[in-house]
Amino acid sequence: MRYYLEADTIIMNARVFTMDDLQPRAEAIAIKDGNIVYVGSEEEVFSWKGENTQIVDVNGKTVLPGFIESHTHPVEYGLNLLKLDCRPNETPSIGAILKKVKEKADRLPEGEWIRGWGWDDSRMKEKRNPTRWDLDKVAPNHPVILERTCKHMAVCNSKALEISGVSENTSSPDGGHIEREKDTGKLTGLVQEKAQGMIAVPQYKVKDIIKGMKLAQKDFAKWGITTVHEMGTQANYFRAYQEMDMNKDLQVRIRPWFWAIDQNGFQGYFDEVLALGIQSGLGDDMIKVQGMKFMLDGSVGGKTAAVEMPYENEENRGILYDNADHFSPFVKQALEAGLRVAIHGIGERAIEVAITAFERASTSVDIKKMRNRIEHCGLPTHDHLRRMKNLELIAASSIGFVYYLGDSYLKNLGEERVKRVYPHRYFKEYDIVAPGNSDLPVTGGNPWTGIYAAVNRKTISGQVLDKTQNITIHDAIKAYTADAAYSSGEEHLIGVIRPSAKADIIVVSENPYEIDVENLIDINVEYTFLNGKLIYNQ
Repeated sequence: MRYYLEADTIIMNARVFTMDDLQPRAEAIAIKDGNIVYVGSEEEVFSWKGENTQIVDVNGKTVLPGFIESHTHPVEYGLNLLKLDCRPNETPSIGAILKKVKEKADRLPEGEWIRGWGWDDSRMKEKRNPTRWDLDKVAPNHPVILERTCKHMAVCNSKALEISGVSENTSSPDGGHIEREKDTGKLTGLVQEKAQGMIAVPQYKVKDIIKGMKLAQKDFAKWGITTVHEMGTQANYFRAYQEMDMNKDLQVRIRPWFWAIDQNGFQGYFDEVLALGIQSGLGDDMIKVQGMKFMLDGSVGGKTAAVEMPYENEENRGILYDNADHFSPFVKQALEAGLRVAIHGIGERAIEVAITAFERASTSVDIKKMRNRIEHCGLPTHDHLRRMKNLELIAASSIGFVYYLGDSYLKNLGEERVKRVYPHRYFKEYDIVAPGNSDLPVTGGNPWTGIYAAVNRKTISGQVLDKTQNITIHDAIKAYTADAAYSSGEEHLIGVIRPSAKADIIVVSENPYEIDVENLIDINVEYTFLNGKLIYNQ
């Protein structure tokens, strides 16, 4: 007599690393109705086999939980796939960027916007930002805006500035900067931080967002990502996700954080979300509201992160968007309304304001079990780490930056400060949960680059940033699975292979625990399952 239900799928002949401390290893998995129903031995798993059970023999390959990206901008990435690709591997020089812009201008009617993304001055031949004069040469009659890889600045041509009403007489907004030539005062076309919101770029429609997301989620599946935290949710983004879900087109779990305050070209929804009474946890397994997202500073690569000491060889200390006295009431109000809070803070000054806001709120709200977060958390001090642990704050660490942006971090911060950038060893010592992320599309979205960076602390150029903050392979994988699941309160549902968890599972080409750590970055995903359904097969 058989006592088990018939499984839909059995994965066998596997080396399963479950990320479950109660049962770290297994040989086989049984799946029923999108959930894992058995994890254990190959001998026992066949008790779940029925006439219609699909058997997936992975030939001794390594099986892991689906990856969770704790900080991404999926819609922005999807829309970027509809724009000019100006990433360094595509356009290694300003000349190459201009060639792409000219080709686009030649095809578009005059007056239509040309949009691009991904340029990185630190990795281009000229080692400088493009200017409006560069762009004017190839597209004088089209408004052009090209976003830097960090998303904290963009360069526009003269036509875009004219349409937007930005001139030499326009003042920089608080928390933003319109760059001018030092000698002449003329606009260079570069707009930083909040100044980006002054550019009158037309809004994308929901149909455009869906088109881009369908492209983006193909890459997520290829990278083994089954859940993404959307860190800049706009109303039209939320609608697009819902439409895709209703039409059964959504192939990645979405964890939306609503953008709180008007900044950087994004509309804030603080008042609207609170007025509707929305709380963290609203939704289902595919789309589940997380809370409110705030921003306090910029990026290290763009020298706009609010650091304590000036950047190397200059007096600039970055841009701090707000002070604790003005900012703290927003945080307190969101927490009192039952909304978790995530605060972008990279530099020490920004992290200080973020922690202070949480501390002030904690006097009237019990926040320790809410799993509030500091996003990126790039340069925390030991005092910051102690206070974060006291409040049980999560460090949503952009460890992927070490690989892609590490060379600019070393240049801008110097050898000593870079030893505590995205300090995963310190996070572990202070028992602070630190899920990893890429901030896609700021950097590439493949989690293995973040895992490689966490283990090796090595940049894309092969430069070792430090030997202080390295962590083990197991802890690095946990950062993209179990720890990331913990950050949304779903550690029993996703990011783990155990009975009753969702059957979000990946099969990878190599055993990361056995290969040389230098080869971690070369691991490929061969199968990705979401809710027990195969959504990617290499």
